Parts: sequence; structure tokens; C-alpha cells
Amino acid sequence: EADIFCSSLNVDPSNGNIIIMGGDVRSPDAGYGIETVLEYDIKDESVRKHPKGNMHYARWYGTSVNLPDGDIFVVGGRDDDKKGSPIPEVYSADSGFRTLKGASVPAIAKEKSKNHWWYPHTFVNSKGDIIVIMPRKDNADVYRIGVEGNGSIKRIGRKPFEAHVRSPSIMFRTDQVAFLDDKGSLWVADISSSSAVKWDKRNNIGHGRTNGSMAILPDGRVAIVGGARSTDDGGSKLSKAEHSIHIWDADTNKLTRGASEKNARLYHSSALVLQDGSLVSAGGGAPGPVKNRNGQLYHPDYFYNTKQEKTPRPKIIACPRNINSGETFLITVDDASRVVKVTTTKSGASSHTRNSDTRWLDLKFDVLNDTILKVHAEERNIMIGGLWMLNTIDVNGIPSEASLMGVDMAPL
Repeated sequence: EADIFCSSLNVDPSNGNIIIMGGDVRSPDAGYGIETVLEYDIKDESVRKHPKGNMHYARWYGTSVNLPDGDIFVVGGRDDDKKGSPIPEVYSADSGFRTLKGASVPAIAKEKSKNHWWYPHTFVNSKGDIIVIMPRKDNADVYRIGVEGNGSIKRIGRKPFEAHVRSPSIMFRTDQVAFLDDKGSLWVADISSSSAVKWDKRNNIGHGRTNGSMAILPDGRVAIVGGARSTDDGGSKLSKAEHSIHIWDADTNKLTRGASEKNARLYHSSALVLQDGSLVSAGGGAPGPVKNRNGQLYHPDYFYNTKQEKTPRPKIIACPRNINSGETFLITVDDASRVVKVTTTKSGASSHTRNSDTRWLDLKFDVLNDTILKVHAEERNIMIGGLWMLNTIDVNGIPSEASLMGVDMAPL
């Protein structure tokens, strides 16, 4: 048995199951990491010890991402001595976990009284390199990590703004990562180069979103939800809770404030876009000030017209359950003449304001006849193996419901 509180998890492309890494020892004192690795079987819905064994290092609040070759990278977190776990590991379905002692992250090993190890912002760029961006105000270094052999690491820059360790981030386009700082500025990091990161301040939502979350809608817009307008008490002051949603269109840089949800979504809240295109904002609490064992659905503007009538939506009639990256595949739709985009979003793992493993792509396609589209999948550094949601977007900007599709993974 293991307490998976504040662990990290990913879809294992080799079998489609969920791999859960680390957690909290809980006894005799909470807040110590564990090496335990569990596997959730998607077929029989059971949880068991992972057949390939545990990690080499204990982790609590570690970050993990899928890699282009099907492996899984994990970094950071707190160890079983309440210090940072600076040495990354790579999981392979064939051999289990191996350490990258040549890629030890110096910033994570700093004072154990500070959360330098706390869910490092971690993303894979289009070259297949791992970019790790440290989360603290006073520890904002950026590193490139390579996983070959014993691993390698190079410092390639620094974050140019102050953001609480609980501030959100998300990769919303290939090599483009959105961050919020403590004053509400929306920054974009261009991680396309593995030798330097370019930063651009795009917009400002008026205040920070400490403990907030970001999610990508089917049309590529970014939803910013939950959190607090202040960093006071780690963003957990109920009076500072932000109930409204912001929608940011990265293509036009337009920022829209949307409806407000009933409950505060503070520490340990999360946000996730569902197959029908709605967004669920859930949780918040533990340790408080409230404990929300509930969620609320947000329906973006493409659900209803100006008269609040349900909008007719395009339909995907048939879609492959599994495809290979870098190849083409066929989908059947209700009316090919009305499709202007085919988009796809990788399933992530939203936790503690992070969603490092998700990404959104605008795929090229050819119209073959009235109902058949030939879609071009991106290569594996961009369309990384795992579970993806595929949507079509019509001439009015309305998305279809998503079809689930496995990329470079076991049959679904």
C-alpha cells in the first residue's frame, strides 16, 4: 500500500495503464517522499505495485512527462529526508527506472526549508529535449536535460519575472509555454531552442492566480480558472479567491473574463477539459480553508448562441482508435466541406497548478470527399505517444465532441 497524495502520474504508452510515481509516507510524519510506484489497470480498474519496481529516489511533489520514445521522465520532489530529489530518473517499460546522475539539478538540492523541489515546470520541446524551469521566485533557473546514457544538464537561462511556486503554467502550442506572474502578467516562453529560452510578456489579467489552473479548449484557447488574487498564505485566503474564468486567445491575444463559479478553487484544485468540450473545475482544500469534494462545469461560448440556444455541432462519425506519429490517417465526418480545422489535445495530468504533459496541435488535413478527411499526424517529438482527443472545428468556430485516440501506444 502507498499514499499517493501529491504524487505524479502518466499514461504508460506500452500498455495504456496509468503509472503513479511517489507520494507521501504519512507516518510517523507527513511530507516525506516515497519511492513507491503503482500501476492503475484501465481494464479491471485495479491498483497494484508496479511490476518493474520502484524508483531509486523518494519523491513527493515530483514532475513527470512522457518522452518521444515512449519512456517517462521524472524529476524533483521531496525525498524521505525532506530534502529535494535533484537526480532525475527515466522509466522504460522494458527495464523499469534508471537514474540520470549526470543530470542532477543543482537548484532542487538547495535549502530543504524552501520548496525548490516543488513540481518543477517541465516540458519536452520539438527537438525532444527536456526543459526544466524552476518554480520559485528566488530560484528561477532554466535547464536543458538530456537523457542519453548517464544524462546531461546545462543551465540555459532564467525566468525574468516573479511567480509564486503555486502559479500555473501550460504548453499551449508546440514549444510555447504560458505562465502567470504574481502581478497577473501572462508570459510566454519559447523553448524551441535547446540553448536559450525567449520570454515575451503578452497580456495581463489584472492579478495573479496563485493555486489556479490552466487548460486548453478544443479551439486552442487557454482557460485560466481558480486560484487566488494574492500570494498571501500561499494563495489560500478565501477572501482573495478568484471565482471567474479568463479565456485567452493566443492567436489574437484577446483576453475575455467569463462566468464565475460558486466555490473557491484554491490549493489542490484542478481543471480538465472533457470530451464534449466543457471544462470541469474541481477540488480545492486540504488543508483548507475549505475542503471542496466537488466540481463545477463550465460551458464555453461554442455551446450556445446569443439566444442561449444549443449550437449545432459538427460530428466525427469514425476515427481510428490508434495511430502512429508521423503518418496519415482517415476520419469520417458529417460534412467535410464545413471543416476548417482538425485539432488534437494530449491528455495531461492536472495537479498543483501544473499540466506539464498536455499539448495542443492544429493538424494538416486533406478533404478526400464529402465525408472523408485525410489527417497528417505530427512526428513523435511533437505528437508524443499517449492518449489524445481529436476534434474538428467548423466554419463558425464550433468544435465537435472529441474522439479518443491512442498515439504510438498499445491498442485502446
